[in-house]
Amino acid sequence: MKLTCTRNHLMDAISTVQRVVATRSTDKLLDGILLVADQELVLTGYDNETGIEYRMEADISRKGDIVVPAKYLSEVVRKLPDNHVYLEVQDDYILIVESGNSKFRLRGYPADKYPEIRFVEEESRIVVKQKTLRDMINQTIFAASTDYHSRSALTGLNLICERDSLTLVAIDGFRLAIRHETVPGMDININIVIPAKAMAEIARIMSDGEEEVVILPSHNYIIFDKGNVKLVTRLIKSEYMNYRSIIPREADSSLIISPEVLLAAIERASIMIETDDRRFPVTLSMPDNDTMVIESRTNIGEAKEDIPIALAGDRVEIDFNPRFFIEVLREIEDERVTLTFSGSLGPCSIKPESGDKFFYMILPLRR
Repeated sequence: MKLTCTRNHLMDAISTVQRVVATRSTDKLLDGILLVADQELVLTGYDNETGIEYRMEADISRKGDIVVPAKYLSEVVRKLPDNHVYLEVQDDYILIVESGNSKFRLRGYPADKYPEIRFVEEESRIVVKQKTLRDMINQTIFAASTDYHSRSALTGLNLICERDSLTLVAIDGFRLAIRHETVPGMDININIVIPAKAMAEIARIMSDGEEEVVILPSHNYIIFDKGNVKLVTRLIKSEYMNYRSIIPREADSSLIISPEVLLAAIERASIMIETDDRRFPVTLSMPDNDTMVIESRTNIGEAKEDIPIALAGDRVEIDFNPRFFIEVLREIEDERVTLTFSGSLGPCSIKPESGDKFFYMILPLRR
């Protein structure tokens, strides 16, 4: 293998695929990045569950391939003195990296032993804007469970396609996050669970423009193809919770509020709370139909703030983990949302003032 390319482009490719490279794996090949030079330079990272392939332009004078330790390749390329980079594989799997007056020799491994990754495209496909998918992931992923020892399905995001409706769902046992999007022309029905870790990487590589990403689901894995970058990941095969069955059908109280105002008040109350310890919640109460009181009391001190509201229904006094509210409210761009309560022991639901683009449910802390 012998080629030249730009450092900036190469560094972007390395940074992208390195995110799924295994760390301290028992298989030393999975600690590396696969470089294949043919019509273009292709870099691949893989951890036996998720793989990313990045295709980039390069002036290739000799085809070839090699696996190079990701950590050292990244550090070397990041600190090269010039934007012009020369790469060459010599005997005994030595990668030469030259730029300006700097020259490095990195010991690599034969590429033929690198695990094969399935980037085979399926017939079923979903085409959405990259920004739309990124936003949907960011607006739900914080509610995915991190408890890998209990219900494995809840450590993923439930992707549901029903005709022209695309839905992402996340549940961790304390809260529920749902995000709907209409995708004109989509006519497939699927219900799969994608690891949250892989979805986080998808969100990171999505652009902020009008470009599209093609989603190719199958029975065992799913591919996200944005052109020069592809990500493939295994699906979680456990059955996901029926989220519709846990949504309250009726509410005892409701009010409309600015999520920005509520977020700021809860963040101020959280100043007094150093940990997620359930002994120190943020309390939301409605002493009358015109006021919501947000307060916290800890060993550090107390915080209290009144927000004017127009409450419809019963007054409530209820305790919540403030982080659960903060993570939801930070992702809402609407000027106003509807909050509903099912008594002082039931969940709080957050949804748009009109429409059903998103829905969040947060369980209270029991006193």
